[in-house]
Amino acid sequence: MPDRTRWGAALVVILAGVVAALQIGKAAVALPALQVELALSLSTAAWIVGAYSALGALAGLPGGILTSMLNARAVMIGGLVLAGVASLAGALAPSGPILIATRVLEGCGFIACAVSGPRLLGALASPREGQAVFALWGVYLPGGAAAMMLGGPYLMAFGWQALWIVNGVVALIFAVGLSRLDIAEPPLPRVDGRAILANARRVLGAPGPALLGLTFGIYTFQYAALTGLMPTLLVHQLGLSIPAAGFISALTVAANAFGNLSAGALMRLGVPIWAVIAVSFGFQGLAAFGIFSQALPVWMVALLACLSLALTGAIPGSIFAAAPNYAPSPALLAVAIGLVNQTSNIGALAGPAALGAFVQAFGWAQAPLVFVAATVAGIAAALLLRRLRQREAEARR
Repeated sequence: MPDRTRWGAALVVILAGVVAALQIGKAAVALPALQVELALSLSTAAWIVGAYSALGALAGLPGGILTSMLNARAVMIGGLVLAGVASLAGALAPSGPILIATRVLEGCGFIACAVSGPRLLGALASPREGQAVFALWGVYLPGGAAAMMLGGPYLMAFGWQALWIVNGVVALIFAVGLSRLDIAEPPLPRVDGRAILANARRVLGAPGPALLGLTFGIYTFQYAALTGLMPTLLVHQLGLSIPAAGFISALTVAANAFGNLSAGALMRLGVPIWAVIAVSFGFQGLAAFGIFSQALPVWMVALLACLSLALTGAIPGSIFAAAPNYAPSPALLAVAIGLVNQTSNIGALAGPAALGAFVQAFGWAQAPLVFVAATVAGIAAALLLRRLRQREAEARR
């Protein structure tokens, strides 16, 4: 780590993460139009949102291991290029399955950015400001999604294909910008197959990364389900226009980003991570009954969604800030982040598909049950994290 944080370069890396996250938000904005134009059922259309996370769900940990042996800047540039090219190809997709396939390729680019970003920030942040920089990185996902939900509906006036083309071009522009940064990364480790397996075993055998990953997976399950299908809920159930639905959805995701930013402050105040997780998931489970109630006015639905996502928004920032402390060693941080990203992608893949299938089978009125299940699992993970901290404290005595 340098003596002083290079905030300019760190901002470029964080914005590159935001650009990668733009690719997630565009599918949610376009979902109502895609259902009509490509004649898709809700459950099938929901896969267009979740397919972005397919590769990360399968290869997040291997990606973290691979990234730990490669130049992180090169990996992030490659990820942006792949996401950009896949987005441009998706604009030409004539059917749902082909569009889903291009979304999987976009996801390959996304996981490259998500895993390499923290390593780059580690090379740019000073020891004193490291936690603040890592917590700020947690904003990249909701920040990108909010920006797309706010601006995406206006691009939709030119067709959903315009959304895909603009996103592809922006990703390629950032790839060029990142290539011009001079970032002094630590020397790359020598490739050793046995060491790779040993690193994976060390991370998988450590309870901290596993619990952080489980928590992040539950968080992304509910986050992707709610934000991914929120525009569809507002358009099809509450009768809003696509721009109005996009604006409200952007507000909810912006509230989530605000929650991300609060994570660093909460940790500085000494609020334990398990308490942040338990309270956030508890409120989310209760708010779901109002969000999916057709008896409430639109402003109340929007308010509950904003509050729910604001509270749960403190979870990813807290996890990224705590990750360096839970990794078995600093050299294994990328591997631990890879595990966290893999479980988060599993949640992001399953969330929209599960909610879409559940709603198609039982109706929107029963949707809160999906979030109640996530709440129970999230609180259980929080209590396990609390127990882990207690055991560590007892071992140090």
